[in-house]
Amino acid sequence: MTTTRRNFLKCSGISIAAALGTTSGAFAATEDRPLAGSASLGLPARAVFPGVEGRVFLNSAATHPWGVHAADAMKKYTDERLAGRDVFANAAGKFAQLVNADPENVTYVPSTSMGEYLVTRALGLPESGGRVVTDALHFVGSFYMYEQYRKQGLDVVTIPMDEHYRITPESLDHAIVSGTRLVAISHVSLYNGFTHDLKAVCDLAHSRGALVYVDLIQSAGAIPVDLKASGVDFAACGTYKWLMGDFGFAFLYVRKELLPRLRRPWLGYFQTNNFAAPLLHVYPMDPPGPTPYESSQKNTVGGYFSGALPALGPQNACAASLDWIQSIGVPAIDAYRQPMLSALQSGLREKGFQVVTPPETRAPIVTFAYKDASRLAPRLSAAKVEITLRANHARISPSVFNTMSDIDTFLAAIGTP
Repeated sequence: MTTTRRNFLKCSGISIAAALGTTSGAFAATEDRPLAGSASLGLPARAVFPGVEGRVFLNSAATHPWGVHAADAMKKYTDERLAGRDVFANAAGKFAQLVNADPENVTYVPSTSMGEYLVTRALGLPESGGRVVTDALHFVGSFYMYEQYRKQGLDVVTIPMDEHYRITPESLDHAIVSGTRLVAISHVSLYNGFTHDLKAVCDLAHSRGALVYVDLIQSAGAIPVDLKASGVDFAACGTYKWLMGDFGFAFLYVRKELLPRLRRPWLGYFQTNNFAAPLLHVYPMDPPGPTPYESSQKNTVGGYFSGALPALGPQNACAASLDWIQSIGVPAIDAYRQPMLSALQSGLREKGFQVVTPPETRAPIVTFAYKDASRLAPRLSAAKVEITLRANHARISPSVFNTMSDIDTFLAAIGTP
């Protein structure tokens, strides 16, 4: 859909999320060692992701390669911009459908971390006090924010992993006490793929009067997510991982029933009802008035948390990727990866590596602890294998274009500890 910025902004009550995006169908590709029943789903989708050709790319939990659908959407966007037209896509509505959320509860933010920060500020943290409960498997970037809040006097509790690299219900039960304001967790841990039972966490937190924020960046698009059924209060999700989008563009989910309890965490023109036709008293022919500018605020999730237009290029690319993901179906994507994840778990354990991903994990991450993991790079680069290597762990994350042959190549290349 194309329109001018002026006409778009003049549409009373219409947000960016109301504009329609492009659609995209499924693509099929052939590959050696296909998984049973996957061909009818268009998996493995190597032809859709030409950037992985000639590589054993097992690093999608870091940054997912773009598909041709996203590239085509960006080409269309570029052509329209060259012609002097803006292109808006309903990425927020598509994301809401993916995670079973009401579209009016979803808006845009620049990143997952910014979404989490805005949630804390909307709650008046840290100055309003109370307790925040998080855990050792939450996003490490969030640790910085909560550490700063701790220095400002906020009671911040970080639950450690147990000996099996999990966050247990018992530890949550112990930490979430009366006076807890917020429980902040990652649905799927970027470190080892541990996956929280969101409904269980929300039920416990709500019973103690606390709200729940969830980082969805390692789960949305990778495993089924149901925000309505789980009772999550706030969630944020960047798009450059399993949503196959780009940096600088993310979604924020807020249960609109909570708005009366929140404050606007920042102020921007897009929070007003009359930005396109403001009541001004500063220019020639303006009527006189007591102030230079008169506005009314939107009492919506976007009216609280959005301040300006989002990045429209990444919006269009992400909308196309969401269409492609939905054409395959997240349950099918989740099921497709399970044999590869099982082979990684068993293969690494048999070789003697210290696997820190719980065996029951369905999320597309398998991690093993390894001192100075960068020492493994020469083994892998010789076989053109790409994974995440951190100071003391290595993380493998297969996606829709990977095959069992890729897993075989990785296991052969990694050798033994």
